[in-house]
Amino acid sequence: MPKTSYLPADEAAARAVDRLGEVLPDLIGVREQMARLQAHEARLLAETDAIVDDWVTDAGLQHRSEAEMPHRIAASEIAAAWRVSDRTVQRQMGDASTLVNDYPATLASLEAGRISSAHVRVIVSNGAIITRPELRAEYEAAILPYAESEAATRVAPIARLRAQWFSETTVDERHHQARLRRSVSITDLDDGMAELVAVLPAALAHGAYDRISQTARIAQTTRASGGDDDALIPADAVQADATPDTRTLNELRADALSDLLLTGAPSSVAIPGGLDSIRANVQVTVPVLTLIGDHVADPFESTTLVGHGPIDAATARTLAAGAPGWDRILTHPISGAVLAVDRYRPSEEMRRYLRTRDQHCRFIACRVPARLCDIDHTIDHARGGPTAVCNLAHFCERHHTAKHHSTWRVEQLGGGVLKWTSPTGRVYIDRPVSEVAFATEPDEFDSPPF
Repeated sequence: MPKTSYLPADEAAARAVDRLGEVLPDLIGVREQMARLQAHEARLLAETDAIVDDWVTDAGLQHRSEAEMPHRIAASEIAAAWRVSDRTVQRQMGDASTLVNDYPATLASLEAGRISSAHVRVIVSNGAIITRPELRAEYEAAILPYAESEAATRVAPIARLRAQWFSETTVDERHHQARLRRSVSITDLDDGMAELVAVLPAALAHGAYDRISQTARIAQTTRASGGDDDALIPADAVQADATPDTRTLNELRADALSDLLLTGAPSSVAIPGGLDSIRANVQVTVPVLTLIGDHVADPFESTTLVGHGPIDAATARTLAAGAPGWDRILTHPISGAVLAVDRYRPSEEMRRYLRTRDQHCRFIACRVPARLCDIDHTIDHARGGPTAVCNLAHFCERHHTAKHHSTWRVEQLGGGVLKWTSPTGRVYIDRPVSEVAFATEPDEFDSPPF
């Protein structure tokens, strides 16, 4: 067996430092190149936004809905080529115009590689409260030198403070407007998880976090003896032989939040008929073997949550136990495309079929759930288009409007496959989620089962 030789600690450290010294300049150079490219992209997006503004002006479009459509068309053209959401691109176009037109020194610093896109976001987002151009320039001149020498995370609180000095509105006035933007959103994560985000007034957010933290701490140190393992009880009512909860504090916070959201009664919202009239709705596709408890090893036979992806079998069986009704879904054995859906009431069969097939808006990269979308006739019914699944697809309000009021065109190729043609003539194929998610052979995508 060969002997293994080691360098003395000092010599090994020196060699590692030398190698690091060789790599570091390239790493720095790559970041500088990325910054230059991001600056170039910002200029191109800003130019696109200017082209659209000229389009709106030349066409004499003054009504807000009319003026908005050219921006949507341009954003969707870019988004389809990039394979991202057109909403994201439209926002990026606006952000790029703000950077190019209102923060020229910041753009130049990004272009030179002295700051990153993270620094740009901090400077521009905090400067949004400054309305006068001359004050915005003073703010930029005050914060940019600091940004060129510090991390973006350190620049953020300083930029927020400096922007306050140059703003012509008070904190109270801005807070009143900000309250109107309170919201709740969800982002899918891997492994059957999702992130629920609530944007709230700070006092309410911190108060809510403190309450679930207190609940979690009580549960962490106490557990009802002989009762429900997850029962949360007051600390002064705990029996001497109570056992500690093994969940971490963060796990307990998450569990307490879920319980409160799903079972607690809202005090600030009036609910006609009471809280019992509201039921949470999710749609899952469960293979029969999973439902009866057998282990399913084939990933294409996994349980899926519509709008998210695979979830664990235990959760699926729990949901199935309380489900008020079922649809039997017949899928193609090769491509996995949905062929038929059973439903007791025939008048609903076609809608449920389409919801199962599409799952979300069928415009490129759009993820608005089908339940929030319109069912659109690809060939207008007024022009002889049949009310049949081969002529129907789900579109969200934004893309339904774009289909009818722009030069985007869509064609059904069979099997729910849509062919989109952009205003500049580019062609994009959008396939049903059911076909892509469950297909075992990619080549079969080219052979729709219909």
